[in-house]
Amino acid sequence: MNSFASRRATARAGFTLTEVLISMSVVSLVLTAVMSTFVFGYRMMYRDSQRLATNANLRYFVSQVSKETLDASEFYIFTDYRSLDGSVDLEADVTASITAVDGVDLYHGDCLVLVTRVSLDASARVRQFRIYYRVATAASTEAPIRYYESADYGASGTATSLTSLLNGINLSSTPAYPGSRVLAARSRGRPYDADPRSIYPIFSSEFPTLTKTNENVSINVEIINGSTINNLLSSSSFNYTISPRR
Repeated sequence: MNSFASRRATARAGFTLTEVLISMSVVSLVLTAVMSTFVFGYRMMYRDSQRLATNANLRYFVSQVSKETLDASEFYIFTDYRSLDGSVDLEADVTASITAVDGVDLYHGDCLVLVTRVSLDASARVRQFRIYYRVATAASTEAPIRYYESADYGASGTATSLTSLLNGINLSSTPAYPGSRVLAARSRGRPYDADPRSIYPIFSSEFPTLTKTNENVSINVEIINGSTINNLLSSSSFNYTISPRR
């Protein structure tokens, strides 16, 4: 009799198939919810990390340009890096004007040359020059921003003309020119209307070179990080005006 009672107690202590299936369903729902929360958190963490990296790249690029304009005596804006092809004409090869949406004529380009002379005299010797350029031929194309810095020729400067110095840097044939480095791996210009193809190059000014009435160069750039496959892009835009010294 004790054996019979023990078997009945054991039967009562077990689970039926229905109870097991219900329990598995509840566990599956809980695990699904947990995994969904984990994936969502991971995506948010990834997005935030990419945004932080984007902002860091943007600040680094803008701070470097703004710092170096403190020493600049003049600037030149070219359409893109192909303008520096070994036969530069500082008057004919600079970028042409584009009428902006507000009707103002501006000069846009993806290649900026900053020049420092030993004095503010336009005919003074060149002490150093710097080139910022995107390795792209269209403003809407994502491309790296590269930077080239010439040697510092000292307080007395160099007797070589600026044209000859620039002709020695043939970016058209060698975009990744020896001595240049990447400031931002992915970038593009700023869009100016709803059409994503309507994008300005990253540098602009009221005139492509320094004049008595024009000392300003603006940066309008989007720095991009993230994966387009996962649609987790993080981009930042910045409009910054720099003023080379006179």
